[in-house]
Amino acid sequence: MTDLRFFSTLAVAATFALAGCGTTAGSSGGGTDGSWVYPTLGRAKPLLIGHRGASGALPEHTLEAFQRALNDGADCIEPDLVFSKDGQLAVRHDTYLSTTTNIASKPEFANRKRRSTDPEYEGRMDWWVSDFTMAELKTLRAIQSFPGRSKAYDGLYQIPTFDEVLQMAKSRVTVAAEPVCVYPEAKSPAYHASIATLPDMGEAILATLGRHGMAAAGSPVFIQSFEPDFVKAMDARTDLPVVMLVSDKAALDAAMAKPGAPFWQGLGANTALVMDSTGKSTGVIEASHARGIPVHAWTFRDETPPKGMTIDAFLTQALALGLDGFFTDQPITGYRVRNNVQYGAE
Repeated sequence: MTDLRFFSTLAVAATFALAGCGTTAGSSGGGTDGSWVYPTLGRAKPLLIGHRGASGALPEHTLEAFQRALNDGADCIEPDLVFSKDGQLAVRHDTYLSTTTNIASKPEFANRKRRSTDPEYEGRMDWWVSDFTMAELKTLRAIQSFPGRSKAYDGLYQIPTFDEVLQMAKSRVTVAAEPVCVYPEAKSPAYHASIATLPDMGEAILATLGRHGMAAAGSPVFIQSFEPDFVKAMDARTDLPVVMLVSDKAALDAAMAKPGAPFWQGLGANTALVMDSTGKSTGVIEASHARGIPVHAWTFRDETPPKGMTIDAFLTQALALGLDGFFTDQPITGYRVRNNVQYGAE
């Protein structure tokens, strides 16, 4: 049986590709029908995904960063999800709090710092999200964690819940007047499953999406994870497209070795996995496309293009390989580069 989520995945991309994308005569970008110039699946314009919001400008994973990402041209916003002590989905990239919040300045939480029980962070001393209720997490404020970025907005914004992010997304449209695509990542689902007091992460994600009318097939949602077992389980329990995140060839090979693979409708790949140091394709995009699976690459940052290249040149080079979507900390840069490709730089 054909997996209808494949068509759902293309439909999300095509919605944005066809929104106001007709080119003028003589442009060097896509054709007058709005098709994309490079070999994406269906020639759809690649999705622009605000990585943790506009995390290059504002502290990551805040409602303000997600709002900024949409204002700066993102099609999708990407909230990473972890559990609070009372089983609420908090929007954080890490299961610890020291690098992205002001918790170290909170004397009332000083005695809550402890050594990790998560094998991924073995030996790390920190404050852990799952030790705090959502009400306690709400007393914290986000800070910029990336070296060299502005700290002007530190201490201003709260940690949102997944519910709050979805409520905001439903209240907005993209700059192309399209529904906001939401791209949640389940962080460390196996670790969270080991904590007996917490609910099932997959069920919690789907239930939250359902409360906002975003759990049905065709909703502008992708669910992603680095853990193949979780991705496979989600593949069996939702009509939404699921995305297998892989950081390198070993991770991709391990996922492909699982019975029934590929059991995902999207591949989220590190940029180094899809292109070599010279900018040539590694063949990963072509192999995925041959299976009808789009590829979304991460993460493009203004501060870290390859030596001797501008971020514009690097992103353009990557898009030329046929990427179906890309994660960026600076959506405004991605918007500019994608438009330059589509319409031709002046």
